[in-house]
Amino acid sequence: MTLLLRPAAILAFAVSAAAAPLPDNNVPLLNPGFEDAAGAAGWGLQPPVYTMSTDRPRTGKHCLRFENSNADKYVLCSQSIQLEVGKQYEFEVWVRTENVRGEDTGATICVQWWTKDGKFIGGAYPSGIKGTTTEWTRISARTSQIPEGAARFDITCYVRKKMTGVAYWDDVAIRRYRPPLVEALVTDAYRNAVTGGKVTVKAGLALEANGAAPDTISATLSISTADGAEVAALSPIAVTETDATFEVDAAPLSPGVYDLVCDVRTADGHATRASSKLRRLAEVSARRAFVDRHGRLILGGKPFFPLGTYWGGINEEHLHIYAKSPFNCLMPYGRPNREQLDLAQSRDLKVIYSIKDLYHGTKWCPKHITSPEDERPAIEKIVTEFRDHPAVMAWYINDELPLSMVDRLAEHRDWVEELDPGHPAWVVLYQVDQIRSYLPTFDVIGTDPYPIPAKPASMALDYTRKTVGAGFGYRAVWMVPQIFNWAAYGKPAENSRAPTLLEMRSMAWQCIVGGANGLVFYSWMDLWRMDKTVEDGGRAVKREPFEERWRDVTAMAKEIEELIPVLLSVEESRRPQAVEATAGVAWRLYGKDGATYVAIVNSSDAPGAASLVFDADLASADAVLGDDGAESAGKRLSLLFSPLEPKVVRLVFAE
Repeated sequence: MTLLLRPAAILAFAVSAAAAPLPDNNVPLLNPGFEDAAGAAGWGLQPPVYTMSTDRPRTGKHCLRFENSNADKYVLCSQSIQLEVGKQYEFEVWVRTENVRGEDTGATICVQWWTKDGKFIGGAYPSGIKGTTTEWTRISARTSQIPEGAARFDITCYVRKKMTGVAYWDDVAIRRYRPPLVEALVTDAYRNAVTGGKVTVKAGLALEANGAAPDTISATLSISTADGAEVAALSPIAVTETDATFEVDAAPLSPGVYDLVCDVRTADGHATRASSKLRRLAEVSARRAFVDRHGRLILGGKPFFPLGTYWGGINEEHLHIYAKSPFNCLMPYGRPNREQLDLAQSRDLKVIYSIKDLYHGTKWCPKHITSPEDERPAIEKIVTEFRDHPAVMAWYINDELPLSMVDRLAEHRDWVEELDPGHPAWVVLYQVDQIRSYLPTFDVIGTDPYPIPAKPASMALDYTRKTVGAGFGYRAVWMVPQIFNWAAYGKPAENSRAPTLLEMRSMAWQCIVGGANGLVFYSWMDLWRMDKTVEDGGRAVKREPFEERWRDVTAMAKEIEELIPVLLSVEESRRPQAVEATAGVAWRLYGKDGATYVAIVNSSDAPGAASLVFDADLASADAVLGDDGAESAGKRLSLLFSPLEPKVVRLVFAE
């Protein structure tokens, strides 16, 4: 869960000093180096917790100091800034600490945004520094694209909740982020490994942000052996504002590892490059699990659609209940032992095994990992112990860790592949606008839209489309839709509720229609938490009986389970020649047993309609999921939708 700082907790303050001049592209800040100690210009200080200090500043004569011995006191130091909608920003600060203690990550910085009427929308929250650090340490992060409706912004120096000690900040900066011309390089082959044939390579481009157009750049893909000998230099077969496409014939390549390097250059000489690897195999070894070219998980030699939930730990009583449901897998945060894996396997349940906390310095890192050097042995111990267990279907290696850790994240993915070539590595991010920068860090990805009740349910479709698009459709996507009540995480009860059955059903099908290859809902443990009385500001929150919530969750899951054979089918479908639809209606096609299935959902809170015209007359159009409202006449299929309604329609064409 991402930390949210509420506007009421941030001091209002008067701005009286002139903004310091900063390099081109920087956002003006008042007193970024804390040198105006007399007035503490720009920053909302709250003495005695936050004060100006002359104790070993990084630059100049002053820095910002925090001292707090009361873990229940939570105080922030902020200033207002101006950002632009649709842009991304990168920000940084230098931090050192003295005996900062607590369960969270310590002293850090964040950027946040609200609507003009003060409704919180979002922010960027890098992990912090705790313990004692004698040297200044740089903390940096990048925001997502600033969304429509954002009107108020701030940048905040703070120590995370429930933490004590002394911390110092110096040299705050924030600037517009301009991505490189070429952001990423991926292939359509699982783990970039092939035995021959054609390989499609995509280079992600950021032309608009760099003031360039497709016809004003040159792009080249070079293929070299491990010792640097170039074996081919290719031009793209297509270039758009967002990507360049290359086609590689891997058949003539000898078995081995090859370097792929894409160079992109503008007419004025601005150039950047991205690189990746291509592994040419003589043959593919047997694997318990892998992802095929259709994005399907192949588990035990058969296609598998992950349909699961997040758990805390595994216990036999809960597994007994869960095994009777439509769900076929689970992702427990608590790393299960062999006996617990045996229990899951005995109930025909697969486990996504979590090793996502094994990063030194992160919030939930085990205490026995005392340095980055301890990470590899910890991962190796777990992976080698459980990689052959039949219940394990994948490794969970990152839960929303920041982009500043991308090199470490990629290293963990590489370790997992080396230690266990037989299972993919899955990550989950909320950073939907930064996924291309994370591409080297995962085999499978999910993002976690949790909109209910503050935001529209259509967030599920938006997140899924961005997630699929960021990987060019070449990476499997297991989305993480919401089934929980935000009150379980301290949100005020009057502003929180669980999603309704209709909302859960719609969000699940929005993810599927948007391109998901699996669904792992958040979360099983919250269904139990809300079964109990939850305290909110000293008063009891209305209890949500587990039985009632589970009934709705399983009803939604049952509809998906019944259609898994269709969702896993790679048979050809008949595509419409024309589609007309109201805003918010999205669709996806499947072929199965000679029929075409249209999975189509209205993501809007308003009624909707759609019309699909095919190249042949329809013999039948049968609703498999959804209320009536599907009519066929000749080559046209017409559909009416109530708010948020999903439908699946089976079409048979006259020959």
